Amino acid sequence: MSEVTLYLKKMTLVAISGMIASFSIRVFGTVFPQILENILIVKATILINAVFILTHLLFWLVFFSEYISVRQATLKKTCLLAIIGSFFVSVIYIKKIPFVFGMSTHFPLFLMNPYFDALVPILSSAFHLGFFITFKKSLKLDEKPRLIKPILSIILGTSIFIFLHCIVLFNFLATGRFEWLEHMPRVVAVSTVPLIIAAVSSILYFYYKFYCFLDSSPTIETENGRSS
Repeated sequence: MSEVTLYLKKMTLVAISGMIASFSIRVFGTVFPQILENILIVKATILINAVFILTHLLFWLVFFSEYISVRQATLKKTCLLAIIGSFFVSVIYIKKIPFVFGMSTHFPLFLMNPYFDALVPILSSAFHLGFFITFKKSLKLDEKPRLIKPILSIILGTSIFIFLHCIVLFNFLATGRFEWLEHMPRVVAVSTVPLIIAAVSSILYFYYKFYCFLDSSPTIETENGRSS
């Protein structure tokens, strides 16, 4: 296995681990909200979520440089849009870090605007959806048997998340009050848990299968057929 494939494989495993940890806490906290009454648990949750989103962003940067950069220009552009989306989503989580350490930090006004938190996740998910649709169409013959189903799976998971983000946006537009799903009325928060689990499971399936694909691929072929 080349160093390139090995590094990308490690980052894929890190992304899988981070996603499992972050969304396990989110689901557990939604079903049992009383645990989030402890300020230490709240701060720990903020840090875990921040670490997850930053490792997710790092995965996409490595994925672009070590895998996508050897493919056609159309795929590069859609991947860059997905990276931009992931970056702005990471800003939403980073904004909460000063609270963990008791710091008072003044971010630019547009970052503190609730419209930023309401719109960015939808746009980011839409960019990711566009990328995976393009990725599916550009699969090589040796990739299709192992990646077509995982890509369809993550398209499904991403589409579910777009729907969930729309609920957050519509609630904000209707009430003028921004709330994440887990902070909405309990009947709404709990009823969305199965959808969150389905979405995360679908996305994790892609990452796991992509990890297995890298594990079985000694090299990554460039667009002109050479190996890297």
